[in-house]
Amino acid sequence: MKFGGSSVADLERLRLVASRVVARAASQPVVVVVSAMGKTTNALLAQARALADPPPARELDMLLSTGEREAMTLLAIAIQALGRQAISLTGSQCGIITDHQHGRARIIEVRPFRILDELAAGHIVIVGGFQGVSYKREVTTLGRGGSDTTAVGLAAALAADCEIYSDVDGVYSADPGEVPDAHRIPEISYESMQALARAGARVLHSQAVQLAEERGIAIYARHSRPEHGGETVIRRNPVVDSGVLAIASDPAVAALVLALVPGRARLAPQLAVALAPLGLRSLHVDERGATGLLSWTQRTEAGSVQGRIGALARHLRGDLLELRWRDGLALVSCVGVGLEDRPEVGACACEVLKAAGVEVQQMLTDARTLTFVVMATQRLLAVRALHAALLPVRTKLEASAT
Repeated sequence: MKFGGSSVADLERLRLVASRVVARAASQPVVVVVSAMGKTTNALLAQARALADPPPARELDMLLSTGEREAMTLLAIAIQALGRQAISLTGSQCGIITDHQHGRARIIEVRPFRILDELAAGHIVIVGGFQGVSYKREVTTLGRGGSDTTAVGLAAALAADCEIYSDVDGVYSADPGEVPDAHRIPEISYESMQALARAGARVLHSQAVQLAEERGIAIYARHSRPEHGGETVIRRNPVVDSGVLAIASDPAVAALVLALVPGRARLAPQLAVALAPLGLRSLHVDERGATGLLSWTQRTEAGSVQGRIGALARHLRGDLLELRWRDGLALVSCVGVGLEDRPEVGACACEVLKAAGVEVQQMLTDARTLTFVVMATQRLLAVRALHAALLPVRTKLEASAT
């Protein structure tokens, strides 16, 4: 059972989670993964950046991992207050081994021996999400939404079900807080869920879904309050997964333009090697330079990416014609199946945005996503217009097929 930051945002909510966990533990062994309480991670990050921007990556991992440690210990205390034995464990204590990439570490192996021992002793195990330990014995963090990855990794290692609890009862066709007509999707494939996560949907982290697909773990996305009974199941070969499934958005994106002096084609491979590890979206490198998109919202260490690109620019010196960042952009994405082979969807979306007065800066496509780069001030307008136009069409088509 994994609970997000909003589910453990204060002591009252922690007590509610503790009650739910204790009730579940009456019938089967339970491992709980928790995120940091509320906006704790953002607050810690702001403090670090007030001292140095960007902060040193190693020290930032040490700092940010304390948010989950606070939540896990308080939840263990709340559970013990209800009369059940519980123990809190850090990522390193429960055997989550990662690579050595600070801020965006990937899980290499999970060694759950300590967890198994505690479960055998009848304890409820509370694990701090988002963190692990590298093979160099350094504390690492898994990036934004990394607690989801922790939960899936543990579920795979323990041969357990994986339940993700948040403030919504599943995956919706749009953010229900922004689009009142959004509907819950009962089942969705791993691939479509990954596309939604990459496009900005905040219910699940894309790396967690990828790991679940690799290990064959079904994920049940549910509301943290039991009175909300709905759920979305993320699994292979769902019953309904066709056409446009949802509209997602990323509200804060910057566009990179790194232009080379003409005649510097020899530098293109060097640029590609330097930029590939930085995780820029829609990265394009050729003899003229490089372009790409950087999400400020989906990455804890986005500021360090900008710093590393600045260092690359200084290294290029006389070969660099221009380095420019353009802020104030957003991504609005139509996510579904086979969109690359359905040009009518793209044509309809373009007409809808034009009629709504949304200026499209750029359009990006792949098999599951049709993405528009728009001004951040027009993001919500674009989301609502596309949902109103494309999702009813999908519903009618499904009804006629039935």
